[in-house]
Amino acid sequence: MKKIKSFGLSLTVISILGIGFTGCGTGSSSEGTASLSFPSNAVSAAPTIENGKRVKEIVAKNQQTAYSINAINTSSSQNIVLSIKQTTDLINQVDLKFYSLNATVNQTEACYDGGTMNISGSGSETGGTSLTITFNKCNQNGMVLNGKLLTNASNYNSTYGAYTNTDITYLSDTTVSASGITSIVYSGSTVKLHISNITGYFSANTMKLYLSTLEETNSIKSGQKNSVYYFDLSTSLPKMYQTSGRLYINNLASYVDYDTSYDMSQTPFVFGYSGLNSGEARYIMANGGKVKIVAESGQAKTYIDANGDGIYELSE
Repeated sequence: MKKIKSFGLSLTVISILGIGFTGCGTGSSSEGTASLSFPSNAVSAAPTIENGKRVKEIVAKNQQTAYSINAINTSSSQNIVLSIKQTTDLINQVDLKFYSLNATVNQTEACYDGGTMNISGSGSETGGTSLTITFNKCNQNGMVLNGKLLTNASNYNSTYGAYTNTDITYLSDTTVSASGITSIVYSGSTVKLHISNITGYFSANTMKLYLSTLEETNSIKSGQKNSVYYFDLSTSLPKMYQTSGRLYINNLASYVDYDTSYDMSQTPFVFGYSGLNSGEARYIMANGGKVKIVAESGQAKTYIDANGDGIYELSE
């Protein structure tokens, strides 16, 4: 039985952003998919410093301690790195011997410290693979997992023995509990990781991330709708920029939209070991207002243009 190899990123990226990947992407499944309903009564967020700081928590929280999921979870809400790490941690907890090419799998395995995981599905190199992963009180070194995921894989790279695209759908509310903190990704949420320009077994130059998720951490709900992020991993300091998406804050009561008139690829967030080195992002708020998040002195800072006149008169 031929196995899929784990696919990760450079050690620099893992240590700074806490991101590790298995190769996976598109396919079909008899499990079907769950639907995700974003709140219909949410309103555009008022242009206040408090709301701007909530946006900052999601997209630009200082991430140099991100290799610890517990450290990230102590944030007041979800953030972009936790969204990635939480998903990949769920997948990476699975023994890769179950990730089979040109085979059908349906096997239940005991987890390291109690509980079980079940892997079922089939696939091939050329056609992709579709696997359903079910965690049942699965305790992996103190991280307890419950829930069901559908992972679809495509774009197999024979040189490095990995799929480069991973599309994940949460088929049930899925919880990750560690050190007394529980994070929930709600049923129907989707995360897509598409990796390109592979340069070795554990490195890649670029990655595209698609998020449509509703999540809860520390009893605070947040979400992202049709968000798209690009990662440039070609240098020792990773870069991230956004091109679209709606971010839900205030327990899903309000939202901001990414300002597509602003080209963040020219001012990406650059992550260093001591914090954010540079970068700027902008989002649209109520009444024509805008928030911009700017990296300054290793931290992100919030500025508010309350009426859309181009003058950012409020700052934290």
